[in-house]
Amino acid sequence: MRNFKEDEILILLGAGTSCDAGIKNSNQIISDIQNQLNTNKDWFRFSELYNYLKSVYYQKQIHKGVAVSEVNFNIESLVSLLNIIISIKDKKLDIYPFVGSWEKDLQPFISEEKSKNLVSGFRERIIKSLRGDWLMPNNWIENSSYFKKLIDFKKEYDGNALKIFTLNYDKCVEQNLKDEKLECGFDEFNKWNSKRYDYENTQSDYYLYKLHGSVDWKKKKAEQLTQIIGEIETDELAIIFGISNKLQSYDPYLFYFYEFRIHCIKSRLVICSGYGFLDEHINDVIKHGFENDVDKRLVVNIFEPNRLGNEDEIKAEISEKLLIDVSQIVVYNKKAKDFYNDDLKLNELSKLFPENDEDLPVGL
Repeated sequence: MRNFKEDEILILLGAGTSCDAGIKNSNQIISDIQNQLNTNKDWFRFSELYNYLKSVYYQKQIHKGVAVSEVNFNIESLVSLLNIIISIKDKKLDIYPFVGSWEKDLQPFISEEKSKNLVSGFRERIIKSLRGDWLMPNNWIENSSYFKKLIDFKKEYDGNALKIFTLNYDKCVEQNLKDEKLECGFDEFNKWNSKRYDYENTQSDYYLYKLHGSVDWKKKKAEQLTQIIGEIETDELAIIFGISNKLQSYDPYLFYFYEFRIHCIKSRLVICSGYGFLDEHINDVIKHGFENDVDKRLVVNIFEPNRLGNEDEIKAEISEKLLIDVSQIVVYNKKAKDFYNDDLKLNELSKLFPENDEDLPVGL
């Protein structure tokens, strides 16, 4: 059995890992928005705007050569486009993202934003729903208890801190590890401070990196990021929407992304749960971490019920995206809850490695 050392294991969590807790993923949220636009009179006035933005997104993706069946219009795409319109209205951004025939169609929405705050109203409705039933539904605390299996996994990783990177805004990890030595980056005054990740001088067993923000992060201009309980104004919720915004040039996002890159390089075992490999920034980091290192392993927990028994096909797709040999990839096509309960065991995952491979130089 391989004996893993400090920083040789990295866990990456995507939206699918929280679905068994009743928390909706991005595509499910879009479906709910469409349902609200069709059935809820309080949402009716946003219908034309939504249809316009969706058509813009599809046109842009098709123009890039993406097949219609492969276009992924999700909540991040929608809010990112809403943010663009608001920025254009505030003269913080030129109209160039909506070039060509879209420009004339965009003007009425900019005008209506100025007079009626249509776009801002739609965005606010979405953000409030995110902090409500979408990301914190009834019984989510009880239903997310399978995250406690991370504790058992950490016990097997004896004497080493577990580094957990998440793309999610929800609180599943914090809730289920609240009684453990978990570092989330906030001091006794609930202010974010990168020095909390001083590994040599801290005694944490778990380090959490929320790469895209959190439902309880608040950020005012020129003020330090704060973690709070209670209401947060829409413009002060510190979460990132849209792939174009993922590489923010300020902390904590820049710090966390840098840490993700460093730990991907150091790791020998990368465990991805609920991540569908749709974010090119994240894919590039994983790809770089595996470059010229045939002894690393990528364990992927993803649930695609229509492809049960076709795990080799899923592996081939991941291999093509990340330029990783299929022999280095192991796929568990099952719900996250089942993966945590049945398969997240270091004793078993260590068998993916040749015996005594820890004695081999990296890359050989």
